Amino acid sequence: MPAIDSQPDGAPVWFDLSSSDPAAAAKFYGDLFGWGQYELPVEFGGYSYFTYEGKMVAGLGPKPPGEEIPDIWCTYFQTSDIEKSVTQVAAAGGSVLAGPMDIPLQGFMAFATDRAGAVFGLWQPREHRGFGIFMEPSAPCYFELQTTDYPAALEFYRDVLGNPVITVADTDDFRYSQLAQQDLEAGERHAGIMDASKDLPPEVPSHWSVYIGVESADATAAKATELGGTVVQAPEDTPHGRIATLGDPWGATIKLYQLKV
Repeated sequence: MPAIDSQPDGAPVWFDLSSSDPAAAAKFYGDLFGWGQYELPVEFGGYSYFTYEGKMVAGLGPKPPGEEIPDIWCTYFQTSDIEKSVTQVAAAGGSVLAGPMDIPLQGFMAFATDRAGAVFGLWQPREHRGFGIFMEPSAPCYFELQTTDYPAALEFYRDVLGNPVITVADTDDFRYSQLAQQDLEAGERHAGIMDASKDLPPEVPSHWSVYIGVESADATAAKATELGGTVVQAPEDTPHGRIATLGDPWGATIKLYQLKV
């Protein structure tokens, strides 16, 4: 897939890790996925970019001082009017946690939760237009919400992101929808919403996850354990491909998607 230089509104455009040990996390993910690191000037508070073959992939920053939050990956959705988007978050029953904030030259950022408490970000780009590769090895391939309130999530993201929500499955055993971007080619759906009300343990909140493309889910999972990580969900075949879930040494989770070769 060619390099990406723009995304439509409502699409997942970026993801980053809030880390308790950014230097060690950079080494872990660098060894795991072959990611490089581009450090921003000091005024950006220790924030840096993960890169792959010269293209931006994701972000890495220290956790806010004094806040007792876990290490976590956050997914950001693009908007061309962040003030309007945060207003829509509140109107749709979510909460605005922070922002909008002006990130000099880069864009405008806000953090919010949906009606079930899943955290996500909003991003209005200027120079920073998000990840530069997609659906390739060591690049994001898909974003997915596991929610304890599926009907509310469908309404919330439809209203906040302004794009259709397409039903994929609707049975007592499996309910799943996808967020469609109206100005992408037919079939381009980069994010999904899964009814996880029967699957998530009580201590695990609704949350967004990102899938990283790999040539072998089994080999990458094995490498993660060698590097000090954990295999949260062992590689398994699904109708959509072979997937797995990993935990880094500090508890942040990320998913694998085995690309077809």
